[in-house]
Amino acid sequence: MKDYIVTIQEILSGRNVEFDTAARANHVKLIRHKDNRKEMVIRGEHINNFSLYETYKHDKEKFLHYQGEQSKPIFDNVDFIVSFLGESARTARFIGVFKNNGKLGIKHSEDSPFIYDFSEVKEFDVLNEKIIIDWGEAAVSWHQYYNNIKKVIRIEGSLEEGEGIPTFTSYADINLSYSELKKIIEKNVSSWKAALKAVNCIYIITDHKTGKHYIGSTYDLSGGMWERWEGYALTGHNENNKLSELFKTDPNYANNLSWAVLETLPFNIAPHEAITRENLYKEKFLTREFGYNDN
Repeated sequence: MKDYIVTIQEILSGRNVEFDTAARANHVKLIRHKDNRKEMVIRGEHINNFSLYETYKHDKEKFLHYQGEQSKPIFDNVDFIVSFLGESARTARFIGVFKNNGKLGIKHSEDSPFIYDFSEVKEFDVLNEKIIIDWGEAAVSWHQYYNNIKKVIRIEGSLEEGEGIPTFTSYADINLSYSELKKIIEKNVSSWKAALKAVNCIYIITDHKTGKHYIGSTYDLSGGMWERWEGYALTGHNENNKLSELFKTDPNYANNLSWAVLETLPFNIAPHEAITRENLYKEKFLTREFGYNDN
């Protein structure tokens, strides 16, 4: 039995076809940057009081150059890198996926004779800086191939939360009232959006007035959970037949409902696989016989 909810590999899968192809061929590397050097040479420029974090945050071009200059040809036969900033002894924060456009025929330093040209892959932007992984015991192994599974510890909250919006902590903790779900969607809260776009899921809607349930699944390749739950935030019932019936006598019936996650699913799960898992939960909760599922 797995001791984690989701891996970084599951979250990143299905967002970019070229990246997925490279991952299957093992032409992707995981990179954990943690550099405490104060003196640095990047593209021939001597930098005093170098800060990796400040460079990443405020000078992306210089960060790309830093990332691309290496003392060994570690990115040969690598099409993409998945980059993280090292934080504690074994954790790391995701900062983006970068495409390797090849080696440049220049050399600025004897210490870094291999210079690679990287460009950021925009399809992963929504996840940047939100995802924290457990890098594992071998923190000194700062570059590893993508087939080394990395567990996601958490998807971080942000300063946007407040005003009755709960902080996202984990998928297992999600239990949103209609007012909370509506605020999250309307305010486009980035931490929640990143979390809900990161995976698909089996979800359960609970009617606190009757005790009945509705079981659903998501298997969208662009919006993950976010797109489906956006529909609920707009209408309360998202055009589901039996749920819609509740609103005919009480237009505010959504205030009796809450949304929770039963199981996360890979971002690129096939529809029939998601529906098979969904049907299993319908049988467990008897939602066809005593709930709001009609299929």
